[in-house]
Amino acid sequence: MAHKKENPAQPHFDFDKVVESAEVLSGEQVAEKANVTGYDPVEKTTEYMHRTVKFEESWETTVQQARNELLQKDARQVYFDFLSDLCKQIESGSSKAERYCELLEKVAIQGFGMSREEIEIQKPLRGGTRWRVRFNEAEVERHLASHIVGKNFLNEIKIDESFSESLSIGSSDVSQHRSAVPFPSRFFKRSVPFVLNNAAGSLFRMEDGKSRYDNLFKPKPDEDMLRWMLIDPSYQDELNGEDYQRCLASAMDVGQYRFDHEFLLKSDNRPTVILRDGSLFPQDAYLDNFIILNKRGEFVREAIRELLACLNYAKLVGTIYCGVSKAVRLRVYSAVTDWYIARNIDRSWEVGNYTLNDGQAMTLLLSSPDFVGDNLSEAVATCLIKRSFTTRANLNMKAGTTDNFESYFQNYESHHQHEAHLIADYKALCGIAHLYMCFIGHAKSPQQQLPRYEFFYDESLGNPEKVVSKILTSLQCCGLTIDYDHSLMSTEPITYLLPNVAQQAHNLSKDVGRQIDQNTKQWIMARYAKSIDRK
Repeated sequence: MAHKKENPAQPHFDFDKVVESAEVLSGEQVAEKANVTGYDPVEKTTEYMHRTVKFEESWETTVQQARNELLQKDARQVYFDFLSDLCKQIESGSSKAERYCELLEKVAIQGFGMSREEIEIQKPLRGGTRWRVRFNEAEVERHLASHIVGKNFLNEIKIDESFSESLSIGSSDVSQHRSAVPFPSRFFKRSVPFVLNNAAGSLFRMEDGKSRYDNLFKPKPDEDMLRWMLIDPSYQDELNGEDYQRCLASAMDVGQYRFDHEFLLKSDNRPTVILRDGSLFPQDAYLDNFIILNKRGEFVREAIRELLACLNYAKLVGTIYCGVSKAVRLRVYSAVTDWYIARNIDRSWEVGNYTLNDGQAMTLLLSSPDFVGDNLSEAVATCLIKRSFTTRANLNMKAGTTDNFESYFQNYESHHQHEAHLIADYKALCGIAHLYMCFIGHAKSPQQQLPRYEFFYDESLGNPEKVVSKILTSLQCCGLTIDYDHSLMSTEPITYLLPNVAQQAHNLSKDVGRQIDQNTKQWIMARYAKSIDRK
């Protein structure tokens, strides 16, 4: 790469994930920060509104020019220049140094999984204001080269016609039902609350030139299913508030992974592609939570075991195992797009204030009438970025490395000897769980938001770009539909453009879940009545 030498020097809005990635301050710190900086949440909200409006108003002008230019720009060079420029601004003492450090962390560390070997951010000393950063050019170049696939930042992709001949597409989704069992007592009518998770799916294929969907679900729960589906009232007694909410999230992961493994991957009519609703990675990925010896830890461990089983089986049978993620928080693509526009197209474009998330920004960047071929036979997609489970688990920062975690695990086990035997599955997942993510421009306008596609990758699948072509072929075959059901806690629905098969799985999961909810209530009441008779 040509460059100048620089000076070395974490459907539904997931509130828990936001808290997890937030800066935690004490009450005194909040008050101090408000007094010092004059923090104004109303101003921050209007800032967000202005940023969104400006991006959307520039869709046919500035953003279109960025689309055209990024089709010709080498992705690795764009990212290197972006990271290098941020480091230079930080080292020069820019007034936005803290914000630039935040962008560095979001893109390089949380996105690409870099560690202190590549980039080390140094906070100001107590009483100081100077941020510093150590930027290892050679290691950053090496990391980008091994984690980016695709010639340019944006690339044209076409369907794989040979792949469509025997194509079948599966999908799954999980729904959560908060319910209660009413029962009579001597003086009052009471009810006992419970939470029930349910997974279901759909299988699409062409039969005699016509689309056919097969609904996949288990109509009646058995005791083994309820072990992971039913969160009974005792959980709230055992767990504190945070652990309880995390347990609910992991229970959803367990249900969907189990469904993927048993009803899709091991099915007699196994799909060639799985487009599951949601991210491939579990919602609770941290090692410290994995070894907790309570109900939360049990569910985290079960989720890890089930994901590991899915990945191993997908690798064995050659199925493309792909997540369709709507609730995107990363800013790996959007931050560099903002920077590119500001440095090369519009000098008044803001960098370092508010950055849209990848889903919002890539919807505006990729959606264009010129970008969609007839019958979705071609499209434009972002470059592929490799992301590993170790990055999702923040091990790249804890271990201080990007690829060799053995010494970290040995040290961890020596300090947690009583729980050391538990982490074998966790270590195995770290060794296998790598995905490539991208956005595909399969919309003619940004009216509906695009999801992020992220597929499990193993060398046996061949060229990752060919895998994306096969995913596009799957989208062409099953078609796309508008999803109105995920508002992310907004009273105004945020609509998404999703694969038909994923929306079919989503609707089925809700419908079946309501039926299972009723069956479970009856089961609980029957067990309760029998226990009374015994007394």
